[in-house]
Amino acid sequence: MKRILLILAFSLLLPALYSFDLFLEEQPSRITTFTVKAGGGLYRDEQFLTDSKLSFAAEQNGQRYRSVAQLSYDVLENRLEADELSISLFAGNLTIKGGLFTHPWGSASTSHVVDVLSSRDLRDGFVDDLEAMKRPSAMLLASSYFKNSSLDLAFKPGFSPSYLVTEGRYSLVPTAFGSATITEPDTSNLGSWEAGGRYRTSLGNLDMGLLYFNGHHSDPGFTITAFSLNLTYTRYQLFGMEGSLLFDPFTLALEGGFFLSEDKDGTDSSLYNSRFAYLAELSYTHPASSAFLALAYQGRYILDYSSANPVDVDYLASFDGKAYENTLLMVVEYPFMQQRLTARAAVTYNIESEGYAVLTSLSYALEDNLSVFLKGTVYGAAGTKSSLYKSWDDNDSLQVGMKAWF
Repeated sequence: MKRILLILAFSLLLPALYSFDLFLEEQPSRITTFTVKAGGGLYRDEQFLTDSKLSFAAEQNGQRYRSVAQLSYDVLENRLEADELSISLFAGNLTIKGGLFTHPWGSASTSHVVDVLSSRDLRDGFVDDLEAMKRPSAMLLASSYFKNSSLDLAFKPGFSPSYLVTEGRYSLVPTAFGSATITEPDTSNLGSWEAGGRYRTSLGNLDMGLLYFNGHHSDPGFTITAFSLNLTYTRYQLFGMEGSLLFDPFTLALEGGFFLSEDKDGTDSSLYNSRFAYLAELSYTHPASSAFLALAYQGRYILDYSSANPVDVDYLASFDGKAYENTLLMVVEYPFMQQRLTARAAVTYNIESEGYAVLTSLSYALEDNLSVFLKGTVYGAAGTKSSLYKSWDDNDSLQVGMKAWF
């Protein structure tokens, strides 16, 4: 209810922002777009797949400010949401941005391990767009830009966890807890604050960044009381780094971090243990055609890991009962017909669980503001081991649709 009231309040303020020029600027630029996306298809179990969404975006830019409102409405779910509601103020090399939005950290293009300012949204499963799988959150961000470096300082007055899908095709709740009553804590208060910063610098073709963040694990831990599942969120401190090296037409991106859990000795089964996370990605962009290929390796290692307790959250979140995880990713994109037709494929393979997800798409631009698309999604496992990929096996789908901008 709070989210709906916030969206409505900001939407009512939008006309006022358009009629009143902040700082008395005479001619700010204003951009308004309306997007319609409609599609249909079939899941593997022969159930129909339907997708119908409306999106509205309004942006006003002045010399010293920018205001953005992006709203989306899911026709089938009758769900109105804000993708971004923000105001940015500019003063020299300093930008202060506040509101509801996402802000990326990390250097890779296929995945991230240090992009911690936004939690995940898996209500539609995996989609081939990292930003589309993020949940916007209330944030105050100060960014300062220098000649060869930049600094981000972020503060979040509350914590927005990942969406916990409890029913339907993309449920994340294990079958054993399917009948339990789920109790979720209030994480929107100041007691759930998060804060951190990132410093980036460029040395020729090398970009490097150092990060610190004090926040929460985006996925919940839990305690069990009778038939109730009481969710809890683990506070951690991230000490991380990121970097990218350009040797045209190749780019090598590296990300790594140590997540120091509040459960430092790993004795509380409801909290996630401390862990290392790391990623390496090599990408190639063809200069003439803009064809793109990226290969990445992502992993993690959990400290003080124990498989003795079957309801320990680290054990339940692990793959094949291992303290480590290794995942391979590949993305390839190729434009045809003077970039009007684009073919894209993304593959994720987890070594421990032998699970995989394959996302493919073809899109064709009929006009500058009208395109049609064909999408295919396949989940599964190369073996018999259980995993999220295998449990989503019936969610294999084929979809055709169109997207228009006004």
